[in-house]
Amino acid sequence: MRIPRPFLCALLVLCFFVGPSHAKKWPGRAGGDSASGDPELLLTFDDGPHERNTGKILDTLEEYGHQAIFFWTGHRVLHDRRGKEERLAVIDRAVSSGHLVGNHTISHAKLCSVSRDQAEHEIDEGGRLFEGLTNLPMILFRVPYGARCKRLDKMLVERDLTHLHWDLDPQEFRHHDVKTTVRYVTSRLRRLENGQRAVLLMHDTQPAAAKALPKILVWIESENEKRAKLGRRPIRVIEASSWVAENHSLPLFEWGHSSMLAGGLALRSAATKLLPR
Repeated sequence: MRIPRPFLCALLVLCFFVGPSHAKKWPGRAGGDSASGDPELLLTFDDGPHERNTGKILDTLEEYGHQAIFFWTGHRVLHDRRGKEERLAVIDRAVSSGHLVGNHTISHAKLCSVSRDQAEHEIDEGGRLFEGLTNLPMILFRVPYGARCKRLDKMLVERDLTHLHWDLDPQEFRHHDVKTTVRYVTSRLRRLENGQRAVLLMHDTQPAAAKALPKILVWIESENEKRAKLGRRPIRVIEASSWVAENHSLPLFEWGHSSMLAGGLALRSAATKLLPR
């Protein structure tokens, strides 16, 4: 049977964009199983730093006493001159407050689509940049767009990088709506079962993320009050350093110690939170 030419052309285009090298997916339950047996949530933010929204998110995290992972892109401090000094200050604040920073490349490139040389440049230069800015080792990585391929897997293994995917993505960077963001996250947290852990992805470049985060945390507190009355397990927001301790071979004591030597006393609180308990 002869395949119609328009159909064949469409099939070739589809194979080009989502062929075998681009179709590989990250495993489900990005953060692994719950360590406590409770439903657990890990907070992560991509694409910053941002001179206003990241600061608002840090305010909220400080108020509620939570530690997050920020996967940042280099162009935000290399090429975007507007707000650059404020963004550098945000980086210092995040690290001195004990939050973790991961490499999200220089330009948010599609690493499975660009040349190998460019992909390696994006990963390596992003790591060097944020190691220099944070005085922390860049062992955490998140690939832009969630793309995965065999070539990328090999590059991450060669660099001993721990990739962290996500389970919850409210897509606030698309719709920019706070209510939609909160409704998406809370509805899925409500269905999270005992022993399960969810990694939440939001974007600290987005005002909707900064406004939604306190509402999500207030909802968790209210939900946990209801669960306590019913004798149910609470939703537990886990610390970023706890997740690293479970999933990476780098001794966290060495991480904390080297951070203090390089960054001075301002990093003492960060190092303390990184010590295994």
